[in-house]
Amino acid sequence: MFNRIAIASLCLVSLSSVACSKETTSSSNIKTGGIAALIDVYADNATTATVHVELKVGGSSSNAYVDLEGGDELTATAGDETKTLTARDTGIYEASFSGVGEDTEFSVTLERPDDVTATGNSGTLPAPFTLEEPTNELSRADDELVVAWDPDSRDDMRLELDGDCIFSFDKDVPDTGMYIIEAGTLDSTNDDDPEACDVDVDARRTRSGEADSKFDPESYFRLHQRRKTSFVSNP
Repeated sequence: MFNRIAIASLCLVSLSSVACSKETTSSSNIKTGGIAALIDVYADNATTATVHVELKVGGSSSNAYVDLEGGDELTATAGDETKTLTARDTGIYEASFSGVGEDTEFSVTLERPDDVTATGNSGTLPAPFTLEEPTNELSRADDELVVAWDPDSRDDMRLELDGDCIFSFDKDVPDTGMYIIEAGTLDSTNDDDPEACDVDVDARRTRSGEADSKFDPESYFRLHQRRKTSFVSNP
């Protein structure tokens, strides 16, 4: 039986190694209580969404994934439509839905003919929003960056900025419709010879749902409205 100490031991590698390789195991070997179900719903526009489920053993940060076998399967329901999730990789399952919107209820079930079925996974989609285009070119040393969107104070908001010439910027922000990143906040990856590059802005509104208590306690159910834009960041 896998446990967290055993999983951690899989990642003991030589000093020359840079990462722990992905491990997999059959669901036939794992009880429902040993499975961490990491459930995310991603909506990149106002009417469609993808249910994305990762099944792990050893907790949410483990690199050991559960391959559904022996009749075990995942299904998802959005509104009155139910679909069986398909494998995108070992232990990673998805299904896409259209015709969804603010407060659409999603639920996910792990059906298990030979062990405990987990049905109590559900949540509602947060409100969609429009992310305004920032100024096309900005100096990260001299200009402030204004990120603006449609506000909705009920849920959490997170901003993530990434580009080849900057260190990544991640921040949880109030869902007030605007956040200002002051000049000098974004750090160049090369202070001696700073460069210009395209910077991607990822704004995410997130609402937490409920994961079934029959799963590993590190399981979660999260629902996101996600929007992206970009600009040119000059030194």
